[in-house]
Parts: sequence; structure tokens; C-alpha cells
Amino acid sequence: MTQTKIKTCIRIDIDTIRDTEVLPTILEILDEFDIPATFFVTTGIDATFKNYKNYLNPMKLLQHNAIKQHGIKQMFRGLIHKQQIQKSENVKSILKNNHELGLHGYHHYNWINTLQHKNLNEIIEWISNGCKLFEDEYGFKPKSFASPGFATSPQFLEALDDFNFEYSSDFRGTDAFYPTINSRKLSTLQLPVAQRSFGELEFEGFSEDEIYNRFKSDLDNAHDFFIFYMHPSYEPILKKHLLIKVLEYITSNNNFEFVTLSDLAKNVKRRNPVENPANI
Repeated sequence: MTQTKIKTCIRIDIDTIRDTEVLPTILEILDEFDIPATFFVTTGIDATFKNYKNYLNPMKLLQHNAIKQHGIKQMFRGLIHKQQIQKSENVKSILKNNHELGLHGYHHYNWINTLQHKNLNEIIEWISNGCKLFEDEYGFKPKSFASPGFATSPQFLEALDDFNFEYSSDFRGTDAFYPTINSRKLSTLQLPVAQRSFGELEFEGFSEDEIYNRFKSDLDNAHDFFIFYMHPSYEPILKKHLLIKVLEYITSNNNFEFVTLSDLAKNVKRRNPVENPANI
């Protein structure tokens, strides 16, 4: 009897201009390992510089790798240049390398910080704007979605159903599901991310060895699929050795099979995923 392999997916979120600038590094790594990946690009102006007002102590910028990740230029470019993230030519190289590309919201900073205060129609307008910018740039409508910062609300989940995305990836967890609101099942499949990014874990104080062992343990205990995510300006640049170590473990193990999230969604839909066990 042939053992079913754990379908393993890499989700890569493009949040900033800096992420687009360093895309060649992660694309080279993926090519080296012959791994298909799923990228999500945010649309609209890069306003990452607004995050830095939270760092009143300059030493915290150094401690948390903010400068290393984004660069000094990133901290000031948004004040002067209103750059549209989706317009970077580097993003098109994702498609040329046969990876999947989906939509990562609209105006990333505003999305994370104000989504909870938006009503259904406002969120539909936001997603519509993102879809238009995406289609204008790449020539096709996005087939998938991932909410910036894993920000969700009941209104957001309802809004998703207006767009007929093949799936969305807006939660953390280990099981695919269809959300329910007031006992009403929604129609957009959710594919959760199973593990926090290297950057998040490092921020919480985990060492590289601890992060590797955490990923290895979660992979070994996965029962159906495993999705992990990263940003082009962090893991491939600041934690390249650790990333390669994780990829080597996965590719050397016959229990795992790399697929895109789109391929995973098709597989999951054939098997009738459960409704979200907790009403949202």
C-alpha cells in the first residue's frame, strides 16, 4: 500500500518594496530545490515607514532586525515616494518561474490597522480595488487571497464570498475548513498556516536550533498538509542557512511532497473539509 505524502506548501508574502527588491534570492533557492511556491503580493502604496513610529527607542529597531530586514531606505522612502508594490518588475518573475501568485490585500498597513472597523461594503470595495490593481498589472484576476497580518472579521469573511476565490489563507491552524457565521456556512475554503514564520519566532526569543526543531517536530506530526510562510526580505536574506536546512530536511524525506496552495485546495475540496469547529 502506497503511503500518502504530506502535502507541504510554502506561502511567501510580499508586503513591501524591499520584499520585491530581494525576490531573486528566494526564487534562486526555490529553483535550486525545484520547489513550487505560492506568493501573495499586496497592492497599493508601500506605507511600511508608518510602522517605525512604534519604535520610540532606536535600539529596538536594531534588536528586532527591522533595519536589517527593510534597510534604512525603506524607513524614509514612503515619506517621499508613493511606490505601488505590485508594479515592481521583479514580481512578474514569479510567474515566469511558474510559481503561483495571489492577492495579499490592499494597502497593507491600513488593512492590518483598520480592518476591524470596516463594514461589509467597505471591505468589498477594498478587495475590489486590490483585484483591479492586480489584474491591471498581471493581466488576470487573482484566484486566491491572503489577509495581511492574518487580520479577519466576520464582515471580511462574508466579503470574500463575493469574489469566488479558489481559497483564502487567513488563519493559523492545521486543518482546512469553511468558516461559519451564526451557523451559516460560508463558501470560501480556508487553508491555515501551520507555523509562525522564522522572524516571528525569533522575535519571541527562539534560537535558530529551537526554530529548526520546532519546524521538524510539526512537520513530523502533520497528518494531512503543512503550510509555512515567510517574507522575501527576512527568511531568505537574514536566515538563509536555517531556511536551507529546513528545505533540505523536507526534500530528503519521502513523507513530504511540495505543492502550491492552489493544488492543495483542489485536493482538499475532493475530500470535503469540515466546517470551522468554532462559530466566528
